[in-house]
Amino acid sequence: MTDRLRLPNLIIAGVAKAGTTSLFNYLAQHPDICPADVKETRYFDPLRFGETTGPLESYADHFRHWRGERYAVEATPGYFHGGQRIASAINQTCPHARVLVLLRSPSDRCWSYYRFVKSRASIPADMDFESYLDRCEDLHARGLDELRQNRSFLGLGGGCYAKWMGGWSAEMGDRLKVVYFDALESGASGTVQDICAWLGIEVDVVDGFDLAVENKTEQVRSRPAQRLALAVNRRAEGYFRRHPATKRRLRSLYYLANREPSRLTVSDAAARQMADFYRPYDDLLAQQLDAMGVAPAPWLAGAH
Repeated sequence: MTDRLRLPNLIIAGVAKAGTTSLFNYLAQHPDICPADVKETRYFDPLRFGETTGPLESYADHFRHWRGERYAVEATPGYFHGGQRIASAINQTCPHARVLVLLRSPSDRCWSYYRFVKSRASIPADMDFESYLDRCEDLHARGLDELRQNRSFLGLGGGCYAKWMGGWSAEMGDRLKVVYFDALESGASGTVQDICAWLGIEVDVVDGFDLAVENKTEQVRSRPAQRLALAVNRRAEGYFRRHPATKRRLRSLYYLANREPSRLTVSDAAARQMADFYRPYDDLLAQQLDAMGVAPAPWLAGAH
């Protein structure tokens, strides 16, 4: 924060396919929170790839509509995978900012991420999940899955949360809060109330929030129609946030015409491959969360 620029002091830093869009939209309804004009400003994202950030004014421009709310929030899921490099940059740019990280079972997140990039035509249309896992694991073994050009294949490696959690914890300390997808999915109201209590803002107003799930991945028949729909959604993001019922009606009509009934499933072999891959990372994550005083994640039962 500077005297000239309004910068965020609440950042949802990740992870992708763990409920960040829903949580951003929930918090945006709080009278003490000013949401960015777009959910993902991606201001710090270039640091993940050894690049530099843009002018600070471009970041502040996303909050030009701020009217004195206690918090200004943005949500860019890719930040988490920047680890300590991005956490340090946030500390330098937005001193005292609080950070939320949402975590989901790595295997479930990987499956969801695969379905997401497949629906976005970011991977070959005929690539099945087993082939996708093999490609991800090969790139991960060669240290290439975190390159910008390989982001669509970060489905597997992106679930190695322990690689980045230590850096975030070291930089943020008690300004970092871990939220589990399971809790948000099963009890959104209670989870958001807990976050509001952590932020020191009114809790009871959450009872009046629209807590519909956002950004659920669906498979589509027509990829060109999907690309058009995504472009419209990006351009009208601010309008749709103010009129969620309108967005839901339009989305229902769109999927009525373009949804492809999903026949995708996770084979036993793929489930074993993911379980074996994630085991050492989950063991380390359990230790990290314990050291942070954070309750263990549901999928970490028995780890460490």
